[in-house]
Amino acid sequence: MHDARDVEDTRLLEAKRHAELLATYYPVVVDRCRLVLPDPDAYEVAHNVAERLLRELVAGKTYGVPFRVVVHKVIDWKIKEFFTRGRVELLPEEWETEGPDPFAPFEQEYDFNLWLAGLSEREQEAVRMRYLEGLDVEEIARRLGITRNAADQLLWRAREKLRKQPGG
Repeated sequence: MHDARDVEDTRLLEAKRHAELLATYYPVVVDRCRLVLPDPDAYEVAHNVAERLLRELVAGKTYGVPFRVVVHKVIDWKIKEFFTRGRVELLPEEWETEGPDPFAPFEQEYDFNLWLAGLSEREQEAVRMRYLEGLDVEEIARRLGITRNAADQLLWRAREKLRKQPGG
């Protein structure tokens, strides 16, 4: 496959059909750039690669390796140049990059509600009061309008159901 490609590249180079030659490589250049850079920057770097290659070809530069190798080398150089010219700001190593997760409370509540889904509404209410609000059994009984013993039994049944759940 490379042999046929190299023959076609040589034919286009000798015929000085530089734009046509670069057009065949441009999708590859863009794809390689998009692998490591976000879209606006990837297209900018791809354009810089094409400009450099065209400038060299028009100036009559010749290469001792197949043109496809030159293309990939120029892509590598232009991507490195992009990162070294300060476009991408990296945080200093001593900075703590992990911050608070703004979605953690939502995810915890969602997981907790999912975990309680197998309980009756009354059991869910009792478990929430006990473990989220930190209420004791007497206070749960008073809020639900039941005896302390009934509140104990309600919590006990809920815990047993939760233990039998996968991961419980």
